[in-house]
Amino acid sequence: MKKIAYSPANTMLHALHPFTKFSLLLGLSVSIFFIDSPILMFFLFIVLVFGFLTVCRNPFAYFGMRTTFLTALMIGIIQCTFVKQGSELTNIFGLSITNIGIQRAVLISIRFLVIILCSYLFILTTSPSDFAFAFMQMGVPYRYAFMIVTSMRLVPILSIDGERVNFSQRLRGVRYDFRKPGEMILHMNIYIGAVLYSLINRINKLAISMESRSFGRYATRTYQNPLHFTFRDGIILGIAFLFVLFFYYLKWKGFV
Repeated sequence: MKKIAYSPANTMLHALHPFTKFSLLLGLSVSIFFIDSPILMFFLFIVLVFGFLTVCRNPFAYFGMRTTFLTALMIGIIQCTFVKQGSELTNIFGLSITNIGIQRAVLISIRFLVIILCSYLFILTTSPSDFAFAFMQMGVPYRYAFMIVTSMRLVPILSIDGERVNFSQRLRGVRYDFRKPGEMILHMNIYIGAVLYSLINRINKLAISMESRSFGRYATRTYQNPLHFTFRDGIILGIAFLFVLFFYYLKWKGFV
């Protein structure tokens, strides 16, 4: 399984300015909560799947994708089970399935998938360094931009360290057995302590490295590969803005 992390490529999504992708991510994450049409939500989901296919051949090769879709399926089942409004379509083992329940199941589950997939797509196509430099271009001090880069890079590293500690415990015969809560709590404490020790060790090395490079001595810093807002970024943002206006027009007319 591959980790959800930045993957260099020559696709159109990779070529976009980081703030363009961040604006699309933020706008889509907010707008989908105002969409009540399952058809429109499904259309956005298809667009995101197409974007994934342009970046990678098999989205399910990434860690957590199968769990994400399974979670969305469980959300849909819960909505079908507990939403009783509308006319009854069928009855399964005494559970009434209504048309409103199915609509809510499709809407909520796909909304969950859209939020997760657009976040994953942003991570896969955006370099943390470029994202930080985009903040610096907007006038954000590079201390805070570096903090963003560090947090984005430490999360997958911490996940790898956790897997190594878990693998080391299993090699030593550790088993998490719910029938023995005392032993399980002891093993979990050891696991958490080992992961935290690894994290603190990495932070100390990072601090020493920053001090040796005189981090924060100068008010500004240079960048090897400058980023430019291109005509393509303007077209993408313009299309997204027109799509939002068209959606609100359809909502005002009562079509969605």
